[in-house]
Amino acid sequence: MYTPDAKNRILVAAKKVFAEKTFDGARINDIANLAKVPKSLIYYHFKSKDDILKTLIKEFLNGYRQLLGIAKEDTHKEKAGRMTGRLQTHYYDFAMQNIEVVRIMFVESLKKDNGTPPLFMVAEEIIRAENKADGDVNERQVAEFFSGVIPLYSYLCFYDQWCGYFHIDRKAFDALFLQHFAQTHGEYHKNKEDGVSCRKSSELT
Repeated sequence: MYTPDAKNRILVAAKKVFAEKTFDGARINDIANLAKVPKSLIYYHFKSKDDILKTLIKEFLNGYRQLLGIAKEDTHKEKAGRMTGRLQTHYYDFAMQNIEVVRIMFVESLKKDNGTPPLFMVAEEIIRAENKADGDVNERQVAEFFSGVIPLYSYLCFYDQWCGYFHIDRKAFDALFLQHFAQTHGEYHKNKEDGVSCRKSSELT
C-alpha cells in the first residue's frame, strides 16, 4: 500500500535506528516499527537496507553541496575570517538537522573493508564546490579532511558525551572548540592566502 509521506517517515526512522544500533546492527523490522509502516512498504520504496543508507548519504551530500555554495567564491583569507560565524550559524544548523547521518557516516567510514568511506565523499564535495584551480588537489583534500572534516564531525558525534563525562558546560565547550578549530583549520586557510603550502613530509621527520 502506498502512502504519500511513507518514504520520508522511513528515512527519518532509518536515521535514528542506524545511529543508535549502527547500520550492521539495525533490522528492517526496527525501521518499520519506528516509522509505523508495514515492512512490505519499505521494500516498495527501497530495494534493501543498503539502498536506504545510500539514499540517506545522497540526500546529505546534496544538502552539503548547497551549503558549500555560501563560500564558493571566498578567498582563503575570507574563509578564515568568516569561519567562526558560519560555523555558529549556517553549518551548525545544517549539522544539527543531520546529526544522525553524520554519526552513521562516521561509523561506516571507520570500517576497514569499506572502499568508499562516506566521509571521503565530503572531502570530495569541498574541492568540487570550487570551480577554480587552487594548488595541489591532494594537498587540499588532506588539509580539508584531517584539519576540517574529521575534527568537526568528531565534535558533532562526541559533544554530548564529552560534556557529560568531563562535566563541562555546553556553551563553554563550544567556545573552546571554535577557538581551536579556528587556530588549526582557520590557520591553514590563512597560510594558503599568504602563499605558504604544507611542508614536505621530509621536513616532518
